[in-house]
Amino acid sequence: MIQRLSARLRPLDPEARDAGLSIVEVVVALLVFAVITVGSIVAVGTTLTISSDNRSREVATNLAAQAVDVARAMTDVIAVASGTTTTVVNGTTFTVVQTAAWITTTGVDATCTPAASSGNGSLFYKRLQVAVTWSGMRKTTAPVRSDTILAPNSRLNDQDTGTIVIGVKDTKGGPVPGVVVTVEPDTGSNAPGKALTSGSKPGATNADGCAVAIKVLEGSYKVTVSRADAAPYRDSRQQPAPVKTGTVVVKGDTAGVSFTYDLGDDFELGYASNYTGGTVLLPNDLKTTVLGGPDPYVLNGPVSDAYLFPLTTGYQLIAGTYLPAGTSGGSCLSPDPAAWPANAAGKTATRQPFVAASDKTAAYPLPMGVTTVKLASSGDTLVQARSTTALNGDPGCAVSQTYTFTVKNKTSANEVTIALPYGTWAISSGTSTSNLRSLTISGLIGSIIGAVFGGSGGTANVVTLDPRPAK
Repeated sequence: MIQRLSARLRPLDPEARDAGLSIVEVVVALLVFAVITVGSIVAVGTTLTISSDNRSREVATNLAAQAVDVARAMTDVIAVASGTTTTVVNGTTFTVVQTAAWITTTGVDATCTPAASSGNGSLFYKRLQVAVTWSGMRKTTAPVRSDTILAPNSRLNDQDTGTIVIGVKDTKGGPVPGVVVTVEPDTGSNAPGKALTSGSKPGATNADGCAVAIKVLEGSYKVTVSRADAAPYRDSRQQPAPVKTGTVVVKGDTAGVSFTYDLGDDFELGYASNYTGGTVLLPNDLKTTVLGGPDPYVLNGPVSDAYLFPLTTGYQLIAGTYLPAGTSGGSCLSPDPAAWPANAAGKTATRQPFVAASDKTAAYPLPMGVTTVKLASSGDTLVQARSTTALNGDPGCAVSQTYTFTVKNKTSANEVTIALPYGTWAISSGTSTSNLRSLTISGLIGSIIGAVFGGSGGTANVVTLDPRPAK
């Protein structure tokens, strides 16, 4: 090609040839050289990339085979689970992703719990898929894959029993490993099952958040999940050990039970956050109503930290037992600031807003009514507040509420300052709940968001703690 190009570009006259190369010839020669050089570089680079890919593929093939061998060597096929691992070999990072799923006699393919509650057939074998990728692999290169099936070392079922597969996931749909699973006969059903033998009981959930109870006799069962490490996990109803009943086992079939169970968000409660006058006593048996889940939930006792099921919308809290209108047994609207009508000044109150946890924690200030009381006797050791006839616009509480305080930080005037949910309260003191006497409301302490109204004469021990701004 060079000779033909030279013959066309060089002059025919021998004397003209001795005049040297023209600029056109130089440019064309450089262009040809550049094309050849670039082509050579690309060819060498492609060869090196392909060679590196081939070497990585060999390593990936060995890693895939190793993952399959490890799974096959496990004595309990139930423990084989999905997972992702990384390995660095000669500076290259390899990612091994394995997916395990149960295959039943009816062809159901499920990582853990089958979609249907019945009609799934018996557990047959476990399918394992392994895919290996590596850093720097070419876009056109497919991952190295290895598939196998794993048969149990012993029968998981027989003709007279069935199986229960339990799946536990968090709020994002990820598996929750290490959860303790208990399966017991559902004694509340018409046809409870039988107590499981030691060989039938499920172990803790594996990396797929899955546990299996095998060779379960026909009947109805209840399934409970919990944490052995006492970590504050909750379900959507704030239960630390949620239970599902009515799991029916039929011989030759697999029943599935699913739980959503996650580490609770920590809400740090600041009771009587509106009071800045010093030490205030909280009821020993204070109730706090939590709104935002499927049902109102009540916290027992004044708690500094409330662990609640993670919700992106967060929660709204009310000091006291709030029971909305229409509640079976009667309502209790007094603790809810939003339930109070406008006062004489035309002012209304609102609930504290919904608060969502950030990085698993959230501060929640919780206003309450605060008043100072003078004990009936200097030797009194407890104070009791009981809800009474609503006054001063209080929306009322059909269900009687009672709170008890242990006397602390008493002043020289025999007084203590107490915090209560909003409402109307009759307050007494004594040395025990059996010898209570009416005391005197000695200090009506208003707050930045409300007012306090005291009784007189025969109701000198009655106080209305009002959340509405006084003016």
